[in-house]
Amino acid sequence: MKTHFLSSRILYLFVIATFLTSCEKVIELDLDTQEKELVVDGAIDWEKGTQGREQKIHLYFTQPYYEQGQAENATGASVSVTDNQGNTFLFPETQPGNYLCSNFTPELGKQYELSILHQGKQYRASDLMREVPLLSEANIEQRNDGGFTRDEIQLTLRFDANPTEENNFILKIKASSDGVSRIYGFDGRFFTDGHFFTQIVSRSRDKNEKFKPGDTVEISLYRVSENYKDFIRILSNNSSDNAGAFSIPNWVKGNIVNTENFLKNPLGAFRVAQYSKIIYTIR
Repeated sequence: MKTHFLSSRILYLFVIATFLTSCEKVIELDLDTQEKELVVDGAIDWEKGTQGREQKIHLYFTQPYYEQGQAENATGASVSVTDNQGNTFLFPETQPGNYLCSNFTPELGKQYELSILHQGKQYRASDLMREVPLLSEANIEQRNDGGFTRDEIQLTLRFDANPTEENNFILKIKASSDGVSRIYGFDGRFFTDGHFFTQIVSRSRDKNEKFKPGDTVEISLYRVSENYKDFIRILSNNSSDNAGAFSIPNWVKGNIVNTENFLKNPLGAFRVAQYSKIIYTIR
């Protein structure tokens, strides 16, 4: 699935001559190893129109490049989130590495601080809950002559936001054609007066299957901070689905800090975000 945002882009074209031989040999590099690092999947996501009481934070560790299987979960942590009015929500560990709160009360305009104490180390991060525009099927326009070849079903998502505010969004799209979730970050720099739009043309990973009548597309729009939007954009650009032929992966820095040693910050990031979701059926 691809989304196309209106923006000014400069394209650098490199022509590289490569000589290929008929023989291939798989070489496993002897990579350096390092101490495993903590990874924090800390997302407080509140769907618009719901109470948002159940929230989960996942902690795990990095693993060697060639290691197969699930990552090791980080157990035994004390996890909590406190708002700027002093209300604290505890996240007890319900399964290895999964910390669940069942009585969270999200509110717009509140600042929330994440606190994690793990193996004697304290980690903290904070974020603000912002209101997201409400999406409905009225925000979707479908045309059947889209794509480069003008023979694909194309969706255009349109929504408005307050142009006097800082607008940073994450768009998550999941189509029934391949079941893969794809996430994109964008802001209001290239949109006029708060009028946003993006075009969606879907293909499965084999690049052959296109949208067809009866397919469903789950579209979720999150309003986030500028830092978190940049975090997601770098992650997305580093992914195999979105990286260009000559892309160089960038280091991804989250907003979670080790309070005693900033050089030992964990990977991952913390966000609090209201989101709006629709499930559109291709006609």
